[in-house]
Amino acid sequence: MKKFFIGFAIAWNMLTNIPLFRIYTFKEGYNAYACVNYGVVGFVLGLIVYLLCKIACIEPYILVKVLIFSFYTFSYGALHLDGLFDSLDAIFLKAPKEKLLSILKDPHLGSFSVIFGTLFIITKLTAFVYLKNMSLFIVAVSASRFSVIFPMRFFPYISSGMAQKTKNELKSYHLIISSFIVIAILSPIYRFSIIILIFSVCCSLFFGNLLTKKFGGLNGDFYGLLIETNELLLILVFVFLGKYLS
Repeated sequence: MKKFFIGFAIAWNMLTNIPLFRIYTFKEGYNAYACVNYGVVGFVLGLIVYLLCKIACIEPYILVKVLIFSFYTFSYGALHLDGLFDSLDAIFLKAPKEKLLSILKDPHLGSFSVIFGTLFIITKLTAFVYLKNMSLFIVAVSASRFSVIFPMRFFPYISSGMAQKTKNELKSYHLIISSFIVIAILSPIYRFSIIILIFSVCCSLFFGNLLTKKFGGLNGDFYGLLIETNELLLILVFVFLGKYLS
């Protein structure tokens, strides 16, 4: 249990901008348990947003939801969006692998990142505003973070650093533990949670495979991209098909 709670503290500080714990860095021997808790951290973030939407149910409601979306983005420090923006230039460029990897390391944003990143945020904000059943947002946020640990486990890591140690510590049994936990916390909220989780994991593995074919593996920016892409896809599914999946 100690590893689980320390892992949660590490995951919380890695994935959010809300200071609750004093553990701010990777901790050897506990990093895999941080991954186990990715879905739990997503659940807590989604629950906070859900409660805010319930409490602040006032007019003009659209403006209120925009403000709540802004708070949500701040709550995770736009960390995954940063990974998304950093990745887009390399993803849309046709060039040798060495050139693509050098672009990934470039801190400056190119035209692809600015254009498609902005369109991504606009689409996500619009979908968030149109999402009527905000309990489904909890599912989307939790599932998107939970699912990223699967490509993290099964695809190569192409950068150096502490994230490499996290990948090395992550084993298949950690995925099983995380799966049971996420199913347990999401099932009371949404009866089709298992189906959504399977869909989310399949999407992460699919996109992770595409990225691996192009770049030779994944890195921290790609993990952020996978989380953001997955989250948007799930919100769109709930917006367009929510009445059929309720």
